Amino acid sequence: MYKGKRSNLFLVSLLSITLVAASCSKVKDLYDETETESSTLFPDGSNVPADFKWNSAKSMDIRIAIDDKFDGQYFYRVEIFDNDPLLVSGANLLAAGQAKRGQDFVGKLMMPTLAKYLYLRETSPLGIASVTMIEVDAAKNSIHVSPSMAVSNSNKASVARAAVRTTISNTNSSSVSTLAGPAVVVPNDAIEITGNGTVSVVANKSYVIKSGATFTGKIDANNGTSNVKIYVQGKWKNPNFEFNLGSNNGLYITDAGSIELVNVTQNTNGGFVNYGSANLSKMETKNNTSYVNYGTLDADKADITNGSFTNYGVATIQNLSSTTNGTVIRNEGTLNVQNASLTNATLEAVCHTTIQSLTTNGATISISSGALLSLDKLDAGGTKFNLASSSILAVNTLAKFNSQASTMQGPASGQALARLKKVDVNNQYMAITYSGNLEIACSDHTPNGQWNTFYVLNSPAKLVPYDKSTVVIAGTACNAGGNNAPGGNPNDQTVTEVNLGTYSYAFEDNWPNKGDYDMNDFVVDMNITKFQNTSNKVTKVALKGKLRSVGAAKRLAAAIQLDGVPAGNVKSVTYSKKDLVGANLVLSANGTETGQTNAVVTICDDAHKAFGLSDTRFISTQNGSFSPVDVVITIEFNTPLDNFIYSTLNMFIVNFSQNIGGRNEVHLVGYAATDKINKSLVSRETGSKLSTTDPFKTPQGDPFALAIPVSFDYPAEGTNINSVYPFFATWARSGGVEKTDWYLNKK
Repeated sequence: MYKGKRSNLFLVSLLSITLVAASCSKVKDLYDETETESSTLFPDGSNVPADFKWNSAKSMDIRIAIDDKFDGQYFYRVEIFDNDPLLVSGANLLAAGQAKRGQDFVGKLMMPTLAKYLYLRETSPLGIASVTMIEVDAAKNSIHVSPSMAVSNSNKASVARAAVRTTISNTNSSSVSTLAGPAVVVPNDAIEITGNGTVSVVANKSYVIKSGATFTGKIDANNGTSNVKIYVQGKWKNPNFEFNLGSNNGLYITDAGSIELVNVTQNTNGGFVNYGSANLSKMETKNNTSYVNYGTLDADKADITNGSFTNYGVATIQNLSSTTNGTVIRNEGTLNVQNASLTNATLEAVCHTTIQSLTTNGATISISSGALLSLDKLDAGGTKFNLASSSILAVNTLAKFNSQASTMQGPASGQALARLKKVDVNNQYMAITYSGNLEIACSDHTPNGQWNTFYVLNSPAKLVPYDKSTVVIAGTACNAGGNNAPGGNPNDQTVTEVNLGTYSYAFEDNWPNKGDYDMNDFVVDMNITKFQNTSNKVTKVALKGKLRSVGAAKRLAAAIQLDGVPAGNVKSVTYSKKDLVGANLVLSANGTETGQTNAVVTICDDAHKAFGLSDTRFISTQNGSFSPVDVVITIEFNTPLDNFIYSTLNMFIVNFSQNIGGRNEVHLVGYAATDKINKSLVSRETGSKLSTTDPFKTPQGDPFALAIPVSFDYPAEGTNINSVYPFFATWARSGGVEKTDWYLNKK
């Protein structure tokens, strides 16, 4: 602010206006008076890039083509936010409109430069909303989102069902638990095992417990022999015996056979194949081996290390664990597990797999087409979840993702479903990334912070409410009935009113001279509500302003030039407080300022009088004794506008009243003055007080005004903004690349 001129100057200025109406020839140019330099923005001599526009937000062109499942008969609602609107109640709307097949949503939006992601919410004609994230490329000024599906809408369901049928027919018989494997042929020379003693096997020999027989003894296969095959056609029952297969030996239980032992383990190679019934306290692989179940398997504990376990039948395991890379646990039948812990292992859910509690670290989990992996609790770190088309991951209680970033990938075509009751990412940076054609049905998900990314939704992955999944997955023997979209009657999702977030505009009033850079000489918050037709054209806007401070000892006015909007295209302007406008900035019949090419609307003619003051004391820059003043400016257009966003608002203040040479206007860097600025003054001061490239920067590149995409916590009177916001200088010196959140970090 400038302290040299007081209210008497304003009276002189008003008198000058009156005199101009009669005669302009003898009115003194007020700008000949001497100004005083108050301070510098960066006392340490920091250099600001010459092309820096001092922007904390930027304009983006955007086109959204929706995946229309209603053949263009109904409108979808398209909305773009700065955070997830399903999870964060305070997410700011950046743009909105209607779209359907043949009518993309095309528009512009303003987004904070610190934002790395935007959030796209689509609401279908059935009223179901889904959200996906759009990563923002800082080097580009446009975003184009296309439908994710390559298959035409008319045959999506049939393609998905065909894929499920093919998968099931290739991997399962009509009864999942009786899938046939290679026939077990017992050699004629197999040595019969009977009684209850200990049998010590011999290398390269075959042994058999025959049908109808029950063996209750022990078999010593860990005696250095190899290539031994043991067949069970009858029963082997010894619940106290820990059986070790030894090295390169095999145990085979036929359809009618059964075993009941403490343990089945092995040293190297070999394997265990069950077609009958196996009841074990522990099943363990220590080295490269293959355990396969075609029948019924019950185990209290299964430790699969350096080997593989494949289930085609029905397996029930209380505690399943694996700690080695390359280990594969594959279920093509029915697998029920109470507790599972997988480190660096692979779980392949080809058919219905149920785990009550799953803990993973560095694991890979794949779910095949038509299959369901159902979990009660999930605690995952560094885990890859791969979901094929028409697959389902269901977490029925809680899914936790920790600091070791996990990924959940849907298919390239078709759709998969992750039905997650609750997701907790424990405020860990990028703990989970969702990608591909994946729908995440979740209503209780840890939200991203305003500027912190705890999860990522890479389009076309999308988030929908837990009970409003839209994915159609046909029921199979492997997915407990599949998943069907809810019914209902479709209706147009219209977008007639769009309320955008709040921006603050903070000014120094001493232009063309420097000020004290407390950036509080005039501070106003502004909110845009725009009204649209079905073509997403803007027919009317309501500008809701909140006057917050006047840290100036001189009279000043505030107004808005609507860039790109001719004054003649304004049908009418309605001011909520008519007594604040129309005196110093003269208005025409339609409510815009007279004599302007672009439409100019007034916020207030006199900022001090707007607060009810006749003098020019400081307002809300030394204390908070003044309540903000609310004003609403409603503008209706003759011809609807293609776009109306914050970059349309060319906010400015007039730091003196009109005089013979024009007036002093203070605009944002990069914006043009109105037709009424004192052009001779600009010409005279360019190169000395004003930059040669922009009249609203100093020769050092310092601004006279800032726009901030939040309600700005401005500095106290006489306090340089650089000393209050510790990252402000870093942001400016980098040309706006570094510390883009500077305005969120006040000392």
